[in-house]
Amino acid sequence: MGRSRRRLKKTAPKVKVGVVKRNKTQKAKLPTELREQRPDVEKRLNQKPEWKEEATLTSNYGANKFVLDPNEGFGRNLKPQPLKSKEEREAEDGGTYSDDDEMRAATGLVRKAGRAPPKPLTTHQKQIVQKLLDAHGEDVQAWFRDTKLNRMQHSEGKLRELLESFKFHSSSSRHDFRAPRKPPKRL
Repeated sequence: MGRSRRRLKKTAPKVKVGVVKRNKTQKAKLPTELREQRPDVEKRLNQKPEWKEEATLTSNYGANKFVLDPNEGFGRNLKPQPLKSKEEREAEDGGTYSDDDEMRAATGLVRKAGRAPPKPLTTHQKQIVQKLLDAHGEDVQAWFRDTKLNRMQHSEGKLRELLESFKFHSSSSRHDFRAPRKPPKRL
């Protein structure tokens, strides 16, 4: 039997990884251009720059018109453009993104293309549904109560799904996707 790991955990070195938190009392640092009072800064801004140490860096940069958004980045560090809302997209080109259909399906709504066809039944399921249809017709309540033919004890909902799938796939022409067996080639 092993010993408790509690003692080992207490003595193990604790490593904290992450961003260093800024103190709330820490002020925004004055940029070097303003600290050195360069004349080209005033010429570029067409005004005398004012730096409030109590204000945040973003608000100071915005007030002095250095950059519109200091977090925006430049070149390859440029932030990607945010996604447009559905109304804006429809106003531009009248279309929508293709993933709207996937979102509808994920939330349980009917797709724009309509309901998906029911899954095809296995041969055993087809036999069971055919026997139940012969015995009770389309009365799903009777199917549910028949324990001899409904050996798997399917619920009424499952039996309705089986009936719907049976009707859908039996009414259409039969498709056989198996490749035909060909005789081997003679050399």
